[in-house]
Amino acid sequence: MLEALQRRGVVLALLLLPLLVFGGAAVWRTMTSAAVFPDLPDADDITRIEIARERQQVVLARQPGGRWLLISADDAPGDAARISTTIRELRAMRGTMVAAGAPSQRREGVEVRLTDRSGAVVGHARFWTDEAMRLPAEQRLTIADAPALPLWPSAWSSLRPPAIAADALVSARRITPAGATELSRPAVRALGAQLAGLSASGFAPARSLNWVGADYVQATTRDGSLIEVQAIPAGDGYHVRLTSDSAADIRAARAFAFRMQKALP
Repeated sequence: MLEALQRRGVVLALLLLPLLVFGGAAVWRTMTSAAVFPDLPDADDITRIEIARERQQVVLARQPGGRWLLISADDAPGDAARISTTIRELRAMRGTMVAAGAPSQRREGVEVRLTDRSGAVVGHARFWTDEAMRLPAEQRLTIADAPALPLWPSAWSSLRPPAIAADALVSARRITPAGATELSRPAVRALGAQLAGLSASGFAPARSLNWVGADYVQATTRDGSLIEVQAIPAGDGYHVRLTSDSAADIRAARAFAFRMQKALP
């Protein structure tokens, strides 16, 4: 009986040993690490976030009512849940001080600055894949992974294209310097399907793009609304700008250019 209990004790100790080792290591890392943002308050106290690398920049600002806007993207609505999660992740981020004399980073990092309700900067750092630098003191810390801080507006926004049904159009015509040309019924249906499938992923402020020479189509909906559609090439697809004097949701979104895959029919 005693021998059996001893054997069970040995087996239990062997099973618990890795947990004790890893647990002790985790405690040691916590004791020897430091917060990247030691003065960062709760997410609700942050009112402005600036993220930049070279010429790219995203600026988010919380409005008095609590709503977030992308100031750098013509006040597109911010994704409050995504923004709050990011602040909490930054607040929890820790690292260990880089040894004196370690080689400096050769490429530009992603810089983030956070401001509180009083207008004071409560967090300022630059990130690389496995390193953070507190600013302005330039204290370097080794981190496990850089935080996700994308520099394209759609990653931080809840913006959606106007809701246009695929069968909403009854006619359309292409406008060129030479005049207007009516689109065929199949082309009108194809245009309706394209407008119904517009994506906000990769959207851009319309004023930031060059619309000279854009493909220009005027479409009429079943309720008599006129929609003006402009499209320009954008990498592997197209940017599309919509305007309308009578459709309120389209008029509200006229400041933004949405994405589609194919050229206008």
